[in-house]
Amino acid sequence: RRLCCRELRTPHFAIMDSAAARCYRIALARVFSPSCSQRSTQMKLSIYQAKILSFLFESLPTTDEVDYLEFSLSGSFSGKYRVVHSEIRDVDTPSRIVFNLPTYSQSVFLALTKTNPSETALILANLEDYERETSKALRPGETVVLPNELSSIACAPYGVVLLRAATSVDCEAIPDNNDFDERRTSFSLVVPLTKDESEIRNQLGHDALMDEFERSQKQLFF
Repeated sequence: RRLCCRELRTPHFAIMDSAAARCYRIALARVFSPSCSQRSTQMKLSIYQAKILSFLFESLPTTDEVDYLEFSLSGSFSGKYRVVHSEIRDVDTPSRIVFNLPTYSQSVFLALTKTNPSETALILANLEDYERETSKALRPGETVVLPNELSSIACAPYGVVLLRAATSVDCEAIPDNNDFDERRTSFSLVVPLTKDESEIRNQLGHDALMDEFERSQKQLFF
């Protein structure tokens, strides 16, 4: 699936203040700890996470089967991150929607993948971990350069850009924000960036990056 171009440009990000649309670099990388990963068929979720999960599966074009991952990241923090993925219905090429169920933030990061969903899940967990560690909320229009330690992951790009979830036709029913269990929760679509695309964004701005996406018919998938 390609970008819905009507969703892309700066006016759609009017809610952002002057400090938004920055490029972040995750300096202290937290990488996947395979010994702590697990695929689970029995989810033990908080009420907050369960409400988010129910909302997303009512809103996304996915099958009824869901895979659930719970894992820790390396480093001194021992908390676990929860990520869900499910197959997209009615597509020619098998692909999945992956999203975190926030534990340490109030941000849901969604991604589309045609490769290993567990590796895409790791990228999303690192974004949530960045928010936990810095107390900064990532929002549409912002970019993040991924740590070098993630380069061993087959699908890992140079960085990612956050867009409105509705940028993808598969996520067009997902709002920018919604309330769950009295918590204001944001939704963002995570799209891979090459180094050249990241440099366009840093040197020429967000609209120039969107122009490049349209020119190259940018794919949203990891």
